[in-house]
Amino acid sequence: MRYVIFRALVCGVILFLAACSVHAPNLPLEENPLDLPLPGAHELRIITPTLLELTLISTKEPDPAPVQQWNFVNDSGAAQLPDIKQIKVVVAAHEASIEKIGFKRRVLYAPLKKRDLRVANWLYLELAKPIGQGAIVEVSNPSGTLWATNMFWRAKADPWRWSPAIHVNQVGYLPASPKHAMVGYYLGNLGELSLSKAAEGADANNGVGFKLIAASTHKVVHEGKLHLRAEKGFNFPTYQQVWEADFSSFSTPGEYVLQVAGLGVSFPFLIDEGIGACFARSVALGLYHQRCGTSNVLPLTRFTHGPCHTAPAEVPNLTFTNAQFFIAQSSSDATNNPRHVAPVFKNSEASLYPFHRHGLIDVSGGHHDAGDYSKYTINSAGLIHYLVFGADNFSGAGELDNLGLPESGDGKSDLLQEAKWEADFLAKMQDEDGGFYFLVYPRNRRYENNVKPDKGDPQIVWPKNTAATAAAIAALAQCGSSPRFKKQFPAETARYLEAAVKGWAFLDKAIQKYGKDGAYQKLTHYGNEFMHDDELAWAATELFVATGEDKYHKRVLEWLNPSNPKTKKWGWWRLYEGYGRGIRSYAFAVKSGRRKQNDLDLPLLTKCENEIIAGATEQMHRAEESAYGISFPSETKRTRSAGWFFASEAEFDLAVAMQLDFPSKNDPRPKFLEAMLSNFNFETGCNPVNMTYITGLGWKRQHEIVSQYEQNDWRRLPPSGLPIGNIQGGFGWLDRYQKELGALSFPLDGDQENPYPFYDRWGDSFNLSTEFVILNQGRSVAAAAFLLAKTSLKEQAWKSSSAQIVFAQPSSDAGRPVPATLQIDDPDLKIEKAQIVWEHQNEQPLFGTNFLLSPATQSGLLEAEACWPDGRRVFASTNLSARSGIKP
Repeated sequence: MRYVIFRALVCGVILFLAACSVHAPNLPLEENPLDLPLPGAHELRIITPTLLELTLISTKEPDPAPVQQWNFVNDSGAAQLPDIKQIKVVVAAHEASIEKIGFKRRVLYAPLKKRDLRVANWLYLELAKPIGQGAIVEVSNPSGTLWATNMFWRAKADPWRWSPAIHVNQVGYLPASPKHAMVGYYLGNLGELSLSKAAEGADANNGVGFKLIAASTHKVVHEGKLHLRAEKGFNFPTYQQVWEADFSSFSTPGEYVLQVAGLGVSFPFLIDEGIGACFARSVALGLYHQRCGTSNVLPLTRFTHGPCHTAPAEVPNLTFTNAQFFIAQSSSDATNNPRHVAPVFKNSEASLYPFHRHGLIDVSGGHHDAGDYSKYTINSAGLIHYLVFGADNFSGAGELDNLGLPESGDGKSDLLQEAKWEADFLAKMQDEDGGFYFLVYPRNRRYENNVKPDKGDPQIVWPKNTAATAAAIAALAQCGSSPRFKKQFPAETARYLEAAVKGWAFLDKAIQKYGKDGAYQKLTHYGNEFMHDDELAWAATELFVATGEDKYHKRVLEWLNPSNPKTKKWGWWRLYEGYGRGIRSYAFAVKSGRRKQNDLDLPLLTKCENEIIAGATEQMHRAEESAYGISFPSETKRTRSAGWFFASEAEFDLAVAMQLDFPSKNDPRPKFLEAMLSNFNFETGCNPVNMTYITGLGWKRQHEIVSQYEQNDWRRLPPSGLPIGNIQGGFGWLDRYQKELGALSFPLDGDQENPYPFYDRWGDSFNLSTEFVILNQGRSVAAAAFLLAKTSLKEQAWKSSSAQIVFAQPSSDAGRPVPATLQIDDPDLKIEKAQIVWEHQNEQPLFGTNFLLSPATQSGLLEAEACWPDGRRVFASTNLSARSGIKP
């Protein structure tokens, strides 16, 4: 069982916990990786034979209150470390000499809804001599000035101890694909971990090697040497001591750990043919969690809610004062762009395109745009593009009927059915004149931040503009021209294409009347990057490839020029939004079965294909220049910024380029695939903080995300399958903490010489710069479907399975806990192969084969979520308060 194996691997390093004071709970990476330790938790960890790490979780009262514990930073932000003489280290009953001391600090947890500040402090002790294998290490503070005398720090130099410096894909690796893990660790003001010192204490003669070990038998199955993989692109020294373990040549399925001499072992991980399916089914489940106009139900998920936002939306008039204020506020900066010559949206009556329908309008369906419940037409259209493009062009992806959606197993494409769910909503957003409403929004406030979706607010539609209309036209035309879509949903495709043609007539009339620039009115930042230029180019492209009509082709040749730097965001971001979608659709017009070769303009086709290759090549080079294999742009590194970065952007670009034809001698697709997988690896735990950035996957998981559902739900873990921004520039402003979160970091994120490294800047906190939108989900689902379609599981039959939580008979011993276990209805799903998460209302979530009912958990809600290596999941829920006879 996966959890049993995990417990066995770390049992050697939890011995010290018995010596901890009773008020100091366990740290999460030992007994329970899902736990968030409380203030007072502390731990000693042996990082290398010459390096100790003391961890203390502290808290702090609101400013101006000072830091109370381990305040080793002075007012100017410099380290003010304790004297080495204050600390005593005993190794195997002999006092050890300390040569250096270091420190780092970062907020561990800071939730939005209530102040609950938890700060992680790490004190590093570099020893003069290495610790022998198996030795017991104890650290004390004889004077009692650094910590209370009843706080004990004890650890064993066990070669099987878990190491935070070894980073693996916690979900696993495909047998026939590249497999890489990384080794590196940040030590605050001591810089980066030096592996040469680790090797000196472990195996100095043979250098730093790694071993792949079977988790169940502890047998070594593969060995290799680490290779330096230094970061490039940042304008300050960072990640220069990251080492790569390449075990691509090993392909035997099973569960393993990676062991590095002197460091210990990684989290357990799988090598399994089902890993591609696990990626795909997890992110598809996340997209299902975003569905609007319906309910989320068992057995598909435990994160259930009733039908949401099914009531008709209203068309606002001037009596809707809140709505008019929001419209005016969001569009007030329109004149900052000299090209914006149209009247500013002071209210809905200032629209160039007045409402034709009034009263109530059915706009149910679609997907919530992001962490909030609103639905933006432009992003709705983008989601459709990624799903339909993947279904039409990613080899085998359009045939998948086993992603775990409600429609799975019905003989139709899952990608297209998810796209259809969105397209049916999008078609409802069209007004009688052909234009499309900009978004669906709450009637009287910006966010429904205190309710779950089925208790959501009355809604309104916002006025039309040409950007939203053009995007909707493009997406519906793309659906309407898809050969697979036509075959599976003939009536809908005809209706979509008819709506797209009607929408084009609206655009044509608007441009003739007001001119191209004058026809555009800004509403929000959505669709405003190039005004409406990119959406117009995309709409013309999709209508041309759908109909072959010359009037659309002329507009494509006029508006779509991949060679023009103005089609790139900030002058360097290729394939951005509408331009990228138009370029992809034109380049694949023939491959997708929409047009014949001689219908296209050969020079434009060549430019489009070259732009796709250039985009993928850049993503590949970015991954190669990253110590951790992530396609974080060098342009962003140089400006020392981050935010809203999702590896799915690169994964999708790389998957697209892999569908093109290349000469066999210079085929870049193997390198594209390797970069695609290295980005997936970073998302799923192969990063400096060992955090999985797709909810519901891996050992270490985020609790606090930007999601109105999650903020109003009793569960501590968010719904599974949602992407989280992979890199944070820093903490966001939150009213309960204000500037405290960033100010507590040491070194500071803004330090000019040696800032806190970017990939390490994680904190479990509400951070808008990590909020996903459905575009991130669409790219991720399509790219993951491409990986699944390359495996034998592409034809695996699908059926939803259910489970129940069952209880052992109460013991005659009234004080003995009663175990709860998960009973699976499907005999093909072997419980010993699953990773099971238990979540109770009154406790932190935990991994385990069972859950022990204690006095704190004898009532309330209890849930279980089991995930198999191929991504199949079962869910169970029970209300313990309704049970009788369970008296622990």
